[in-house]
Amino acid sequence: MEVLTTGEKIKRARIYKGLTLKDLCGDKLSVSKLSCIENDKIKAEPETLRFISEKLGIGFDYLTESTKTQIENNIKIFSNRKNIKDYEEVLEYNLNYALENNYYDISFQLMHMLVSHYLEEEKCQVVQMLTSKYYDIYNKSSEDINYLTYHSDMGKYFFLNKEYNQAVNYFNSIRNYLEHKNSDDTEEMAKVIYNEMNCYIMAGRYDAVFKLTDKLKNLVSVVTDKIEKGKMYHILAVLALKIGEDSFEDYEKSAYECYEGDVKSKCNAIFDFARCMFEARNPVGAVEYIKLGLDIYPDEGKDSKVRYMINCIGELIENGIFDIAEEVCDEASNIAIMLDNVRYIERTYYYRALILQKQGNYSSAEMYMNLSMDALFKYGNKYERYERYLEMGNMYHKLGQVNDAIKYLSLAMFLEKKL
Repeated sequence: MEVLTTGEKIKRARIYKGLTLKDLCGDKLSVSKLSCIENDKIKAEPETLRFISEKLGIGFDYLTESTKTQIENNIKIFSNRKNIKDYEEVLEYNLNYALENNYYDISFQLMHMLVSHYLEEEKCQVVQMLTSKYYDIYNKSSEDINYLTYHSDMGKYFFLNKEYNQAVNYFNSIRNYLEHKNSDDTEEMAKVIYNEMNCYIMAGRYDAVFKLTDKLKNLVSVVTDKIEKGKMYHILAVLALKIGEDSFEDYEKSAYECYEGDVKSKCNAIFDFARCMFEARNPVGAVEYIKLGLDIYPDEGKDSKVRYMINCIGELIENGIFDIAEEVCDEASNIAIMLDNVRYIERTYYYRALILQKQGNYSSAEMYMNLSMDALFKYGNKYERYERYLEMGNMYHKLGQVNDAIKYLSLAMFLEKKL
């Protein structure tokens, strides 16, 4: 995946064949001129490059292929082979080379691929560090062509970072852009409406969600990507559950059909349906769905599995199903420790502490809460720390340890001023 100038290719081939500058020059070139060519100080004439390619036994087309073309060819490889070794490093290497040569449209493609990769890995902190650089590249590239891609990536980033009102602004801007352009890309419109609705749901703004529901219903049939289509039926099924419509089962079935072969997406849908059932005061149905999702979630990819388990634990605890939550928490904790993932370890310790509190075992709950807080301070933001201080204060208040309760509540009040 290296990107080499013509001079670098010549020098590398010459050294590989054990030739000196003088050996390669013969009576056709001066040593000083070849040295300048190898160091990219001068551009060689086509006839000179033909002589060099024949002497070194390398293709003329390879020798004259521009760095821009090399990067473009690499991008095609990246698109088709996501399992490339050291994928992130290779992308960054090509990106830096493209930026050095002011290939801004190519740089934008590479940055989009890098950000998309980190979003899939849910590495929000890494994406945050790239946002200003991404914005700069976007401004220097063909903005009109890249508008949809950039705004979609940023919307996904803010959504993943749970900044739903910020995310919806980006998706709303895409919808306005498509409407202003009178775009006939109905599939793109369906995707952006879906993303906008998802943001509103997570922000609890159901009045805004239902204003868009009919638009999505009218567009979902034109979507060709099965997974994207499944997500849309998935959200329509969630909304049907919310308002008690009989259409839930039809939308659920359509979502599962689209998710055929993608068990993880099906499990995510099952989890969302369970949450809606809890909200609809159908705990029996919700627990059945939670168990189903946990039973069928694939074992390969332990990272995503423990993340799914942690979501289920949180939902079970919130709805008072502590016995099942405890069983799942034990298993999730073991996987998190095996993965040595501090974020997952923190979550499982935190949930274990909550379960122990509900069981009245406050001394053990205190231990796990402290272990959880130690882990949280390795990655948590100010708001997460503020919430944890409040919980610690309340916990120590219940334990009758007044000094500790005052200490943590004071820390929470101090941090609140900085939020």
